[in-house]
Amino acid sequence: MTEQRRRRAATEEKVARVLDAAEEIMLREGYAAVTSRNVAARIGIQPSLVHYYFPTVDDLFVALLRRRSSRIVERMEEALASAQPLRAWWDLASDPRGTGLFIELLAAANHRPALKAEMGEVAREVRQMQMAVLDKIQHEYGLDPHEFPPALIAATVQGLALAIVADETAG
Repeated sequence: MTEQRRRRAATEEKVARVLDAAEEIMLREGYAAVTSRNVAARIGIQPSLVHYYFPTVDDLFVALLRRRSSRIVERMEEALASAQPLRAWWDLASDPRGTGLFIELLAAANHRPALKAEMGEVAREVRQMQMAVLDKIQHEYGLDPHEFPPALIAATVQGLALAIVADETAG
């Protein structure tokens, strides 16, 4: 089994700059505007260097999702463990930047199987976390789990946050 080499700090910094640029382009212009040329121009490097780190745009999108999702999973764990888990969850779910990026990645995933699979894995992990907490706290909010199953509450919170950010983005 081969051991994966660790990147040098300078390489990590360049990769982070590429991902930052891709995220900004995606948020400002949409996922279709994320090309190796646009990313490279944004940070002043050659497009070939973008391809060196991310051979395809799909690889770039998956890396962007992984970077973002690891933070989201951590923040969701913290929110759900807080004194006011539903409020903290709502604050996280309704964050315009994070939700805007999610909308763009979701749109891109409709055309990119690798990204779609990765998004599915992240969604399952987060949803399981949410539903486990909801199982434990529903009674504190006076919610009957038979009338309001955890899956319904989770989908409602996420869906409302998504709709509000989408509406704000659309003006």
